[in-house]
Amino acid sequence: MFWQTPPGTRILMVDGPQTRLGQILLAGEVSDADPGRFEGPRIQPGWVLSHVTGGIGTYRHRDGREEPIVPGTLTVVAPGVPHTYGTEPGQRWTEQFAVVTGPLFTTLADAGILVGSGPRPLRAPLSAAVFRTVFGARHATAGEHQLLALADWLVDAAPAADSAPSGPVEQARILLTADLGAPVDLREVAAAIGLPYDTFRRRFAAEVGQAPLAYRNAHRLRGAASLLRMTTMTVRQIARHFGFNDEFHFSRRFHAHFGVPPSDYRRGAG
Repeated sequence: MFWQTPPGTRILMVDGPQTRLGQILLAGEVSDADPGRFEGPRIQPGWVLSHVTGGIGTYRHRDGREEPIVPGTLTVVAPGVPHTYGTEPGQRWTEQFAVVTGPLFTTLADAGILVGSGPRPLRAPLSAAVFRTVFGARHATAGEHQLLALADWLVDAAPAADSAPSGPVEQARILLTADLGAPVDLREVAAAIGLPYDTFRRRFAAEVGQAPLAYRNAHRLRGAASLLRMTTMTVRQIARHFGFNDEFHFSRRFHAHFGVPPSDYRRGAG
């Protein structure tokens, strides 16, 4: 199958293996580049998933209506739906994208996780490094694991199409998970969303059910679990990737969260 891609695009996978869960038709990324805007509507045979983490653009529906695409946005397009999205000439953005099909994503659509077509705010952005690592895996069962990793992120991150606009707590979710390997200052997060620090902590815990730091650490460990399933990275490399002081500290935290040490989790997932 031939895929036309804009300048500045790196293709990570095309026409992946057909599996019981579905197929990755295309996966790739645009890194701080000017992809331009596609002329005329496109139609894809699978679900289009476009995750923008930098820059701005526009999504145009088939009826001509336009919506902005901003950082922290997931654009979903259902199979067979004519659409156009991209940047204005000379503008740049950073994007991870995939085109997927199969029963796993039909189930997500039936459950209301993939609904309609267009951009929507995310609860938990996907690290570009994790996306790149996941789709770089080439072991025997990589196809199904890649689909499961993508679905797992969608379940956790993507609100329904008719969800309410993002408020301070939703903004905090994005900030807390934007770079899971870097240090985070909760007072800076509170200031960024316009709430006093103590108010932020109380409100976040009340709406999310977890304290801000616990929420972030759970995402770090879930990301680590994906890399254990999907890659041959060592435990030390994964610990460093998610900002843990050392692999022993990481292993203790992982064991407490999942009930098994990382090495046992990897054997069980394989």
